[in-house]
Amino acid sequence: MPHEVSEFIVVAPSEMGRAIQWAEPLLQSYLEAHFPLYRFRIEPFGPFADEDEFTVLPIINRAPDPFDVTSPHDATFICHLDPTVIPEIQHALRAFDPVGSQIH
Repeated sequence: MPHEVSEFIVVAPSEMGRAIQWAEPLLQSYLEAHFPLYRFRIEPFGPFADEDEFTVLPIINRAPDPFDVTSPHDATFICHLDPTVIPEIQHALRAFDPVGSQIH
């Protein structure tokens, strides 16, 4: 059975970078509360920043399990990503208000 993606990089919209930088711990907590099975890395300023929308990048590779003797030690595996996950995360991000540090 393939492993599922469990970690994402969230890049703030270019116009919200400062606000997200200030509210990063709140955004982290907000995402973890909405998606407890996933981990998030917040990037307030990133090369993939969209002007208006958060960019959600899945981390889709993983190292082999340490006790898997059938795989080469330098192998990497591609994880499965449910196609509905990123739109769900983006929808939750639209509801986050970094300026007021609240959800609306």
